Amino acid sequence: MFYYLTLPFTSLLDFFDRGGPVIIVLFILAIIMTSLLIERLLFFISELNDLSDISHKEVILFKQENNWVFNKIKSKNISVINVAANKNLLLIQGLIALCPLLGLLGTVTGMIEVFDIMAITGTGNARAMASGIARATLPTMTGLFVSIVGLFLLTAIKASIDKATLDIQYAIEQI
Repeated sequence: MFYYLTLPFTSLLDFFDRGGPVIIVLFILAIIMTSLLIERLLFFISELNDLSDISHKEVILFKQENNWVFNKIKSKNISVINVAANKNLLLIQGLIALCPLLGLLGTVTGMIEVFDIMAITGTGNARAMASGIARATLPTMTGLFVSIVGLFLLTAIKASIDKATLDIQYAIEQI
């Protein structure tokens, strides 16, 4: 029973060991990126509607003021919604762009290991060279996978937030 509970952890540790230290950095970046994407999703689900309601109430409250103040209040509320909606999106995009580059760094370090093995043992030790090549390709695959998944999730969340904020802006402009 205990063996089956520890099996995923041993395979994950084996994956980290076979991929080298760059895999661990990519894993940490994937956790950070996923946390930020979940935060944006939770913002879209809960906080965006609350922010919209507050903005509507404030705009309606100042509707009796003069036209200049009323337009400034509408502009301020639209800006507040846009800033809140786009929070951390540049950071997420940067992490998405960083993952393949870290994968390439893992490729370079893995190929250096292959060349070190070739220099020590010669070209006849295929098993030692294969482990170095695996160490070179695993970080690249992991970096590309994390980047592609992050890109799909970011695109979906960003499209949803953009549509919702445009709807809110239109509703505020119509008041």
